[in-house]
Amino acid sequence: MTSTNRLLNRVILVLLAAIALAAAAYVANRAYPTVAIPSVTTLDTITLWIVAAGALLVIVLAIAVILTRGRGHSRVAVTSRDDDGAASIDARVVADLIADDLALVPDVTAVTTRAFRVRGARALELRVSVRRSADLRLVVDAVDRAVAELDDVLEHRVPILLHVVSGVRANLARRQRVR
Repeated sequence: MTSTNRLLNRVILVLLAAIALAAAAYVANRAYPTVAIPSVTTLDTITLWIVAAGALLVIVLAIAVILTRGRGHSRVAVTSRDDDGAASIDARVVADLIADDLALVPDVTAVTTRAFRVRGARALELRVSVRRSADLRLVVDAVDRAVAELDDVLEHRVPILLHVVSGVRANLARRQRVR
């Protein structure tokens, strides 16, 4: 999901919440007309300022939360620039390259990657799904070799966070057969 879609989604949610709040206030006013709602003239001005400051604080905090979510995620794993221009490699291409290298490891069922920008540099999260009771040393060594080959192919060393997971999907996957 792009940041434009996220922003549009959040704006729509805020508008729908405001409409729902107004509708709830209208229904409550119609259902219970005998409830005494104090008029502005009977409230102390200091109370109004406190309520306004609290509402402003909530609004500012909500905007800060909305604007700080979703930062850092990127689809591009590596970008190489030279005099002729720039070339970018998608994170899915990196996942496919590493998955091809790990295809002969019997305990690995799936490989996915996500790219992030961390302090201005790109880093990859490599998620390797393995079967239960897999030989983790064998898997980690195979991933190390695959990442070293990837670094040689890209001619660029990419920081990688390895996340080895196992679950129902990994356990139910068929074993690969090599002929």
